[in-house]
Amino acid sequence: MLKTYCITVTGLVQGVGFRPFVYNLATKFSLKGTVSNNQMGLVVFVTGLQSVIDEFYNALVQNPPPVSRIKSSLIYQIDLRAFSDFKIIPSNKNGRIDLPLTPDFAICEDCKNDLLNPKNKRYQYPFTTCVNCGPRWAITKTFPFERNHTSIDDFKMCDSCQTEYVSPADRRFHSQTNTCNLCGVSLFLTDNKGIEVKMPAAQLFKKIVQLLSDGAIIAIKNTSGYLL
Repeated sequence: MLKTYCITVTGLVQGVGFRPFVYNLATKFSLKGTVSNNQMGLVVFVTGLQSVIDEFYNALVQNPPPVSRIKSSLIYQIDLRAFSDFKIIPSNKNGRIDLPLTPDFAICEDCKNDLLNPKNKRYQYPFTTCVNCGPRWAITKTFPFERNHTSIDDFKMCDSCQTEYVSPADRRFHSQTNTCNLCGVSLFLTDNKGIEVKMPAAQLFKKIVQLLSDGAIIAIKNTSGYLL
């Protein structure tokens, strides 16, 4: 007999790839339902056989995404609901936000490989991210964590990035910070009068190294502000 359960998860569960993780896990177990962020964390509605839902729930709480931290989880049965498939749906922002701030994450090894691979579209792109790394706190304007709640919303994804975003097998599936050289943040250098020093982005770091070697002071503006 089919049953429907609601699962809620709190803790560091937004901006860490939890929704795409749940989507792929539900697909693996052939379950139907939805997953979304809300003001408390994450909420899942799932319909299927009791035994399968039990396995799904155990896998969800025992092997969550690597940079997530589960504080609490709850599963309870509700009235039977019919779903056509499993979907990631828009976040619910009703009510008081009660979430831990998701920190910025250092670049992961997979993104490092993209950054250093001349054949990759993100070759030498300094703002490379995926669901496991990149800025979160520094770019967030409000919660729940969605692209349109961050400063990255100013940069519309190109067709290639959009394809990654909607591809469940891609590690950038539903990555809210997804950009590349074609559609993302531009790197530029100015002199002390604010006049841009025009050169290919790949040469900017060599220029900065030269300036530092000559005793210059470089002010870097990043997602968190300025540093010297």
